[in-house]
Amino acid sequence: MAVFDLYSKRQKRLRGEVIDVYVYDTFPAPLRMQLSYMIKDLLGDKSQLREFPMPIDAYKQIVKILRKEYGIEKLHSDTMSGYYDSEFADLHSFLISEPDIERCLDAVELCYAVGDSLARKQIYLSRRDASSHVDDCIQELNTRFKEAGRGYELIDGKIIRIDSQLLHSEVVKPAIGFLNAEGFEGARDEFFGAYEHYRHGNHEEALVDALKAFESTMKVILTANGKTYGAGDTASKLILGCRDAGLMPAYNESQMSSLVNVLTSGIPTLRNKNGGHGQGEEVRTVEPEIVAYGLHLTASAIVMLAGLESKRR
Repeated sequence: MAVFDLYSKRQKRLRGEVIDVYVYDTFPAPLRMQLSYMIKDLLGDKSQLREFPMPIDAYKQIVKILRKEYGIEKLHSDTMSGYYDSEFADLHSFLISEPDIERCLDAVELCYAVGDSLARKQIYLSRRDASSHVDDCIQELNTRFKEAGRGYELIDGKIIRIDSQLLHSEVVKPAIGFLNAEGFEGARDEFFGAYEHYRHGNHEEALVDALKAFESTMKVILTANGKTYGAGDTASKLILGCRDAGLMPAYNESQMSSLVNVLTSGIPTLRNKNGGHGQGEEVRTVEPEIVAYGLHLTASAIVMLAGLESKRR
């Protein structure tokens, strides 16, 4: 369903009332209601449950998974059991009232995963444009997040946290696009894993997975170009390996040294100094700003490697 550019929205833009700082730990009531409307548009509303069997199964599947994972009987305490629409009511009540934002995002991500799998079929709700409708639903979700100033986006079935729209559009999404190529499955999983850890506040784990994604990307590129590397090579050695193999430009020694220095003092050092060793007697805290820097630096490095690799193919 389209997002309408209402008069009130246009007036806010004219007055400069544009949200430029993302919020992560609260969902306002209007956004929660929009999430419910959007999931009904994606999976089917109450009136369609009597006419089509697949939406009932979809809601049952989603609610069963969430109940089991949370170890609870119902998602919402007021849900009446035993009715054809019990799971439908349980899920939408949960979306409206659940105070834990991460659990709310669990439900949203799962709904869109099921929708991506089932609702693209014409038989699901007898839509002729079923697949494009799902694409429109995903686009609307991301637009609504942005309009509400919530720093989340659904990409390739995963909700990731956004710190800067510019960095996200120009760096993170291109990196994901490159890692979707055949052969980069491992690096892609590690990259998504880093953002998943970041979203859940697991900062050290996010740094470690970011480094793994960076290292895996270089290993795949080296292998694709017939170059070898040691099984235990660190990021620093892999960077030098790419340079020595001519997989990075060597316009002159100083420029190459600067490039290697930026990469080696960025991602690997962040991990080695913060996330890769024991904490000792004191509990160590890795600041989220450092993690965001590490993730964006990782994405920037992957985009650079992707651009160079695409020229060789």
